[in-house]
Formats: sequence, C-alpha cells, structure tokens
Amino acid sequence: MALGLFAFWLVGLSRLRGWYLIAIVVLALALFLYGVRLVWAWLADRKAALRELLPGEVLSARPWLRVRAWRRREIVFGSPVSTVFLLLACLFFGAPALLFLWAGITDPATRSGESLRITGLLWGSVMAFILVALTYWRLRHWRYGNSVCRLITLPGRLGGWLKADVECALPAGADDAVIVRLKNMESRGRSVAELWRMEQRIAVPVQADRTVVNVRLQIPRASGQKVLSPNAGALARFAAPWWVLEVEKKVPGIDFLAQFGVPVYDVPEMPEAPAPRLPMEQASRSDPAGRWAAALITVAGAAALVAITYQASRSGWLSTSIMQPSAQWMASERFQRELDVWSMSHYPPAIEGRCAGGREEYRSDWQPIPPNTRFIARWDMTARFYNLKNREYAAAGYALESTTRFTDCSGVEAVQATWLKGSPQ
Repeated sequence: MALGLFAFWLVGLSRLRGWYLIAIVVLALALFLYGVRLVWAWLADRKAALRELLPGEVLSARPWLRVRAWRRREIVFGSPVSTVFLLLACLFFGAPALLFLWAGITDPATRSGESLRITGLLWGSVMAFILVALTYWRLRHWRYGNSVCRLITLPGRLGGWLKADVECALPAGADDAVIVRLKNMESRGRSVAELWRMEQRIAVPVQADRTVVNVRLQIPRASGQKVLSPNAGALARFAAPWWVLEVEKKVPGIDFLAQFGVPVYDVPEMPEAPAPRLPMEQASRSDPAGRWAAALITVAGAAALVAITYQASRSGWLSTSIMQPSAQWMASERFQRELDVWSMSHYPPAIEGRCAGGREEYRSDWQPIPPNTRFIARWDMTARFYNLKNREYAAAGYALESTTRFTDCSGVEAVQATWLKGSPQ
C-alpha cells in the first residue's frame, strides 16, 4: 500500500508538460553544475592528499598517519547535511510525506475498501521525522559553523592521555558548563554499538567569537574497550572500532554539539606537539562556494515554482487537477492518466464522449468512491464489446452504474460504461 501511495505521487508527475518540463530542466541543470563543483573540489583534495602520502614503512609503524586529518593534527567538524542535500530531501521526500499524512488524516476510500489511515500516518510521520532531523542538523551548523579539533597527543593512548584543543563558536548559556565526552564505537551489521564511554564536565568561559575548549582526558584501561592494532591489515582497518570525541553544551533552542573521530591506540607514549594552524583547514562559519551553490539552487527552484504556478493559473490545471480530478474534456490518453492518479479516491460515475477537432475526447464529474466499493470504468468500446464486458462483469458481481454512447470521429458508435461492486454506505 505504501508503494501504491508513492506511485500515486509519481504518476502525478506524469502530467507535467511544456513549462513544467522546462522548469525541471533548469533545476536539473543547476544540480548538475553543483555536482561538477563537488567533483572538482574532491579531485583537488585528492591530489593534495597524494602529495602528502608517506612511505609505506612509516605507515605500517604509525597507522594513524594514514588519515590526512590526523596526520595534519587538525580535524574539522562541519555539517553532515549540506544546504543542497537538505533542499533535495525536501524536494523528493517532502511531497510524499504530505501525501502520506493527507491520506492518513482524511482516509480516502480505495477501490478495495482498504483503509489508508495507519499506513499514511506511519509513513508520513517517518518521512516528516527524517526531514525535521535533517533540518535540525543544518540549522545547528548555520548557527555554530565549523568546529576544529587540534590534536596535541598523536595518537591518544589507552592508559595515557588524549589531549586536544577544540576551537568552536561556543554559545553563551546559563553557566559555563561544557560536557567533553569520549566514546568507543563499533559497527555490528546494520547497527552501531557503543562499547565504552567517559565524560567530564568542565567550565569554559565563552569568548566573543571563537572559544577554545582544552580537552585533557586520561583514558583508563577498561573491559570492553577495543582499539585497532598497529599491525592490522586493510580488511581489519575497514571494519575497525573507532573513537569519537564530543563537545556538547546545553542551551535554549539548538544545543551545541561537535563530534570528531580521533585516533586512540594501545601503543607506547608518543611525544606531544602543538597542532599547527593550517590554512587549508581553517574553521569558518560559512562556505562562500556553498553559499553560491545554495543560492543557485534556490533561484532555480523559485523560477521553477513561478513557471509552474503561472502556467497552471492559465490552464486552470492547478484548481482542477491537484485538489480533485479534472472535469474538463480531454483526450483518451490524458483521461487514462487522470483515472490512474485518482483511482484510489474517486471514480467516474458517468463518462461522456464526443468528437472534437478530429479526435475523441472524454470527461466525467468525478465522485468519491463509496466505502467498501470497487469500480471498473471503460470507454471507447464498440456495442458488441460492451455487451461482452457487461456480461463478464455481471458474472463477477459488478452492477452497471451508467452507460453513455456517442458517434466517434470514424462514424462508429462508441460506448462508455462504469460498473460498481460492493455495498455502498
């Protein structure tokens, strides 16, 4: 049933034509250009990483140097959800979420008489929850920007210390309390398990712009902890447990939270060193290229909406085909699409036909499907074919609701009919 509701939305897109298609092409072109920018940036970053690649014997003795951010002693925490990703999520999941919620609230009658209330509310709530979560993550980044963790100990050591300075836009709150948390995580199939954690509550005075949180965690040895062996192979590294450093502060509205994947190993103590401030990884509250890309997507989306609204207002499609089936005269192919889109909630009690402009056209004053009722609608039938189908449907328990006739453009009598089966209430 959920797939049926999703198909209902997709079939609705098949009505798009003319200006609608142009608007979609504009939006798709904007997305393509943004994708090209992302690929170009990724290739540049990849080339820079290859230039910094260390000899194999060094990496085998110090595997944490394989990760570029660890090697540079500077880990940047940004938003897991970009503006473009959020716009795409709203575009492709927002409309189905509204459809599911509408079906769950109104519970329209279906051809099979099956209720859509539970399915609609369930899937609509799930999609709405996902969109709310994505929006929350994006708003958090808009408010606090990027955070940077500069490693002093490389790596952090079991039975030793993890020391780092976290530069962030820490918000002012009722007090200066900040929670610093270290977690040991492991992937188990489709889920993620927390193996161990420790946390400290420290007081950090908030600075005007950027605040530095001094992280000084002494990691005790405890049962359940897992670290990657320095001699682990490629397959073991792929499925290895990992460690996450979190800096959190509770404030009214959107809480501050920064998460960093940090290196923690069971190795001899390494010398400490202050992390250099590298220009390539500087923290920033905003990404100019990202802002321009988001602006481009927004303008393209606005242009698409304006074009669709303008064309719909001229054709009357907006008022007749979105909230209810269209009662206008239309060709057989479009009438079939109208039936496909609305067959879960409406049916044509009587189908009229005519020959206009050298083609057959049809219309109907659509009505909601009575509860616990199924229907069959056919048009453009010859009289002989209609008689055969009428006997076939009558044997299957369907009652004839209506029949109409007209002379088609080839001079042959065409028959339209609708049959109902069930007990209308």
